[in-house]
Amino acid sequence: MNTIQMNTKYLSAALGIFILFFVTYALSRAEGEHIVRGNIVCIEIDGEGNANVSEEFTRCSGLVYMLGVDGKIYSLHGSEDEMKKINASSKTRMGYRLPLRLKGTEAGHQRAWRLYTPSLEPQGEGASKMVTVTGTVLCIFPKFGDGNINPMVATAPCNEYEDHAHVIYTSEGQTYAIHGPHEKITAIENTANRKNVTLSGYVQGNNGGWILYVN
Repeated sequence: MNTIQMNTKYLSAALGIFILFFVTYALSRAEGEHIVRGNIVCIEIDGEGNANVSEEFTRCSGLVYMLGVDGKIYSLHGSEDEMKKINASSKTRMGYRLPLRLKGTEAGHQRAWRLYTPSLEPQGEGASKMVTVTGTVLCIFPKFGDGNINPMVATAPCNEYEDHAHVIYTSEGQTYAIHGPHEKITAIENTANRKNVTLSGYVQGNNGGWILYVN
């Protein structure tokens, strides 16, 4: 084997290693990220504790939920700047609400899905200090056919109902999407008490959408 053949062989091997490294790196970076399609809605709690839902909005001082075409209801979280851009895209086009296509990483389970856009890293237990909040717990039932949600204060355990999300709002006017392990969400669902509920957990997110991760 001459020098040129040896150099070509080593070059091919080095190129193969580089390609393998690049593909592995790209896959590791993209793990968990995918495109989610669906309609977004804004839920805001007023000073009297009433839940107001908007399908068309340019800003949301409460929480934004996405009703995915995959049959999941997600609380949506990103950087404050990106959430402002997403909120502005909720308007109808020629009288029709086109589903949005958002790239993100999903976390949670059937009773508490959340979607992080690439501008906000997924957060888990221990991401911030523990707090204790007291407030009213609402069930957020998805209306996939209408691309909307139905928030309500349950008067009985809600564990027998379809998969849905939960929020808690405090007398100080703060609203949190409730997330956490399945058994913790189930414990909340199994009680009929929905007012003056005290929950402890980690606060995550930002003014674009706060999370209370119960533990």
